[in-house]
Amino acid sequence: MKNSYITSAIFALIMVFAMSCEDLEERPVGVLAPEGLFKTVSELKSGVNGGYYLLAREEFYGRKLSLALIVRSDMCGIGDPGTATRRHACDLMQMEQDNGLVNSFWPMGYKILAAANTVINARDVVAGTDEEINPVVAEAYFLRAYVHYVFVRLFGEIIYMDGTPMEDPYAATQSSVADIYKGIISDLEFANQWLPDVPADRSHPGKAASYGMLASVYMTRATSEAAEGSDWQNAYTNAKEVIDNEGQYGVALDQRYYDIFAPDYTSSEVLFKLNMIANDNHNITPGELGGGNAGTDQLTSITGPRGDERFEALNAAAFGWSAIVPELKVYDSWDGKDYRKAVSLDTAITYQGVMDYPFTEWSNVPQNVARPAIAKYFRATGEAGLRTGTAQGASLRDSNVKHIIMRYAEVLLIAAEAAVELGNDSEAVSYVNRVRARARNAGGTADNKYQPSAAPADHMGGLTIEDIMEERRLELAFEGVRWYDIVRRKMGNVFSGAAPALEDRNFDPAVDYLWPKYYVDVDLLPGLTQNPGYEGL
Repeated sequence: MKNSYITSAIFALIMVFAMSCEDLEERPVGVLAPEGLFKTVSELKSGVNGGYYLLAREEFYGRKLSLALIVRSDMCGIGDPGTATRRHACDLMQMEQDNGLVNSFWPMGYKILAAANTVINARDVVAGTDEEINPVVAEAYFLRAYVHYVFVRLFGEIIYMDGTPMEDPYAATQSSVADIYKGIISDLEFANQWLPDVPADRSHPGKAASYGMLASVYMTRATSEAAEGSDWQNAYTNAKEVIDNEGQYGVALDQRYYDIFAPDYTSSEVLFKLNMIANDNHNITPGELGGGNAGTDQLTSITGPRGDERFEALNAAAFGWSAIVPELKVYDSWDGKDYRKAVSLDTAITYQGVMDYPFTEWSNVPQNVARPAIAKYFRATGEAGLRTGTAQGASLRDSNVKHIIMRYAEVLLIAAEAAVELGNDSEAVSYVNRVRARARNAGGTADNKYQPSAAPADHMGGLTIEDIMEERRLELAFEGVRWYDIVRRKMGNVFSGAAPALEDRNFDPAVDYLWPKYYVDVDLLPGLTQNPGYEGL
């Protein structure tokens, strides 16, 4: 009999904490009671690190979730027709209740929630002052809020995990969207209070990440069934908290858009990221904790151009799979003078010794199509796609590229959108133009290929929501937020009449704004119901 991942996730954490809490003394743990796991603040920190470890796994942000978000949007399609069926189904709005992507990241998401709750529940049993304990616990609150925020946007009503022990886990019932948002907001408010102004590094959240995330939550709730009248004001207020305290929180727009995505660049713009570690040890059984897919980025290889020989002098394994590629309309409609286009899209490779082999000829490369490639992961500064290890031991798919969960430019655009909704056009224009001014500043590169230009020009006023959505589409291209924008603004119409595309998508607004919930949990938990359109598929 298959076990529900919601009811069994906590037991899987025994192995997680065994890996991430190497400094814990050995003591018998029959159940994951907080007093059995944590005695000191240092041990509590190890527990939070266990949550980050799960967040970065291949089953969640290392590939499954990040890939699903990108391919589901209107900006990408399938480049390799032989790629996994689960990816085609996600792209074509043909997902069924047993979709393989959901089957991976839903269970992992609930394991992350269990990890966060284990830390939160230990707050009162760990020795230390509030000033020592609460900043650590605030990171667990942030993690819990983030995973719930991902899931409520994808699935709607889910079982909300607030950490309360259940006498009968099989009696758990899903929560309303309104209640889920209330829980997310409460968690982020605690994080706002206790997270540091400037974290030790951006793989841990600080106040800017928490306030920025809360601004995003209010912005999304404002267009949902759970909307409250103060949501746009609250989105604006929380975004402004970051904007008005740039120096205190240590954030700023990077001068060059190019630098944000360099794996070895310390960015002041990144508010929260996942540090991925290329892993050349793939002799461990897939799925075992500690090997295989642990914290390794695989989105790089999925989106990199197949047949590319540019980096072979550095590493013979440096090539992509062209599984997920931009739609041609993205390239054709993007102003070539906008430096973000050059950074976001890869249009030439070295193939069979021919340098600058153009994407218009890439259909000559086996399992490839004549489409540009996504450059933010594979190329970045020319090394993001490189894998470690030898030709014999390397997986040919792992990389050290960082995954950006939130950056400051998004906060500025949240403030702009909220300002438009609140009727403050001049302020909205100022935020958009800050983003656009940076987009014009290529800053020059080593070969002076890219120089500052006049595009995109400043907005002169009269901003509309459509203008904001377009700015977000370009500024945050291929960073996993476009699908969320399509859902919250009910823009399913972008999938019709959008030729030349790689596929036809028959978007059904009655079904496709939500994804199917994990069928094992739906089958085993009477209080969890499948989303409309996916029942019995």
